[in-house]
Amino acid sequence: RKRGAGPEEVVSPSGFMIIYALVARGTCVLAEHTATAGNFALVTRRILERLPQEEGRASYSYDTSHSFHCVIRAGLAFLCMADSRTEQAAAHAFLDAVQSRWSAAYAEKGLTALAYAMNSQFAAVLKELMESFSSAAGSSAGGAAASSSDQADAANVSRVEGELEEVRQVMVENIEKVSKRARDCARLHEVALDCTRLHEQVLARGEKIELLVDKTEHLTHQAFQFRRTTTRVKRGMYCKSLKLNLFLCTLLLLVIGVAVFGACGWSFSCGSHHPPSPSPSPSPSPSP
Repeated sequence: RKRGAGPEEVVSPSGFMIIYALVARGTCVLAEHTATAGNFALVTRRILERLPQEEGRASYSYDTSHSFHCVIRAGLAFLCMADSRTEQAAAHAFLDAVQSRWSAAYAEKGLTALAYAMNSQFAAVLKELMESFSSAAGSSAGGAAASSSDQADAANVSRVEGELEEVRQVMVENIEKVSKRARDCARLHEVALDCTRLHEQVLARGEKIELLVDKTEHLTHQAFQFRRTTTRVKRGMYCKSLKLNLFLCTLLLLVIGVAVFGACGWSFSCGSHHPPSPSPSPSPSPSP
């Protein structure tokens, strides 16, 4: 047996053999029940953290008045707290009954269920078995002070306190989940903003590329127009130069023709024309 540590005192009503019971997977409690107040949640979490993984049975002494008993089967831990006068065999018989009722109701669902997923239904089963075994132990020991109205009120108050503790734990877990989801949403928002900025940059670059393409097409068109204009101007200059040369040649020929016609006449007999030779003058006749 191992003795647990902790200064807290667990309060148990007289006449109860089984004070607290739960079913857990690792440190994840699936269902639990108690009829009294105490620091069960803290103590059992410490015990669950130290339980072996292999199947078997174990018992742990908490203090001089109380002990914890555990049965591990099929990956689940069935744990109960009993008073120190309870025999270990009786506590394990109670846990065997709990394990049998659990297997019949849920089979292997407990291997994937969330915390307290079966508590709303199986807590009543735990209560029934606890009362059954406790009543049997009380009658075998000579009976216990049982069903007075004050004890019933105390049991109800303890039950309400236990339910409030469960609600508080669930709220803490939900707050942690909400905080985690809020952080995830913030990260997703940052990623979305980055994607938006990247998209805007891509669009801006696309607009610049389209502008460059438009300017390139415009320059290409201007170059083509300039080439056509240059060719047309070149041809016009060539025609003007040709006309001027023809005009000058014609004018030169005309001047030469006029000069030739003026010098030679229309008969073009410039080489055969000689000046007239002088005729002899008549000699004077003798006077008589």
